[in-house]
Amino acid sequence: MRGMELRFLVLVFLAAWVIQHAKCQDDNEVKNPISLGIRGHYGFIIPHSRAIAEISNSNPWGIEADLAWHLMRERTWKHCYCYPRTGFSLNYFNFDFPEVLGHSVALYPYIEPFIRPREKLRISFRFGIGPAIVTKVYDSVTNPDNFFFSDYLSFVVALNAAVNYRISDRVNTRLGFNYNHISNGGLKEPNVGMNFPTLNAGIDYSFSDVKFPQRDKDTMQVLYTDKCWFDAYILGTAKNAEKSEDQRYPVVGAGIYYNFLALRILALNAGTEWISDYSVKEKIRRQYVNNPDAAPDHNRAAVLLGINLLFGRFSFLHQWGIYYYEPYPARNRMYQRYGLNFRLCERFYLGINIKAHGHVADLMDARLGIIF
Repeated sequence: MRGMELRFLVLVFLAAWVIQHAKCQDDNEVKNPISLGIRGHYGFIIPHSRAIAEISNSNPWGIEADLAWHLMRERTWKHCYCYPRTGFSLNYFNFDFPEVLGHSVALYPYIEPFIRPREKLRISFRFGIGPAIVTKVYDSVTNPDNFFFSDYLSFVVALNAAVNYRISDRVNTRLGFNYNHISNGGLKEPNVGMNFPTLNAGIDYSFSDVKFPQRDKDTMQVLYTDKCWFDAYILGTAKNAEKSEDQRYPVVGAGIYYNFLALRILALNAGTEWISDYSVKEKIRRQYVNNPDAAPDHNRAAVLLGINLLFGRFSFLHQWGIYYYEPYPARNRMYQRYGLNFRLCERFYLGINIKAHGHVADLMDARLGIIF
């Protein structure tokens, strides 16, 4: 799958996620209040690689605007015993090093559960992922120091924890901490990616009064009848072999893992996956051009351990992988996977996953899975 096609799929997929959570059921149900928010950010860059240590001494600052709605309906409450907020966030960041790092603009959908939403002082946690545009990228001649970005169109992943104080039924103030990551998901080298935590503060205004219904927890209610199941999938993407070229090579793979429903919406999982990365095969071919018989296999296989958070048709996946077959060593022996899956029907689902070795994204893949 070519990079532009994958980016388009990410945008359509995540937009469908927000629409699915926001759509109305009927006029008799509780309305989901719509709000606008604005906040400022200030932070620093984590020098997680020697290649970017010298240009990491800067303090990114930015401004962010939200269009959001609080999900008040009973079906949402039953899944998490909370009233999450979901919507779109548009942000601008200045990386405080304009001639090398430039600026970024990102638009991403997010989900943000609130703890004790009926109280004046509340805590919330946000997860979002979406496309980002950066204005400065690596160039061997004009910008050789920027190993953070190699493609103008990249991806942003944002994690946020915030303290919210409700001034009135329509006005909410917040003070939060963000962990932000921007990279191209391994589609083009160099792809060190930028990790920059920020502190942020701002205010939200709702167009109608935000009053959370009082509901009692029903601990006997069963949301998912299956306590154990298998997920099997195939995946695909493309990436280049060297930072100095534009040609991309296919990456294909398959995996299977076993799920055990440990809590109401939390499943533990364990399994294995195989990856065939033809950009690695090309690196091996170039490295062993004078001795092809000694070239190692480019395929890799790993054991997976992780969790699955279930929200109806959607699930959030986090897994740790450890290679047990790795003839040509990767950046690290261990890696992480972060994914979002959408169930098309009872058995089949589509997903987007990011695979990372430590702080560096290795690839972003699209996948088709089956549940049995």
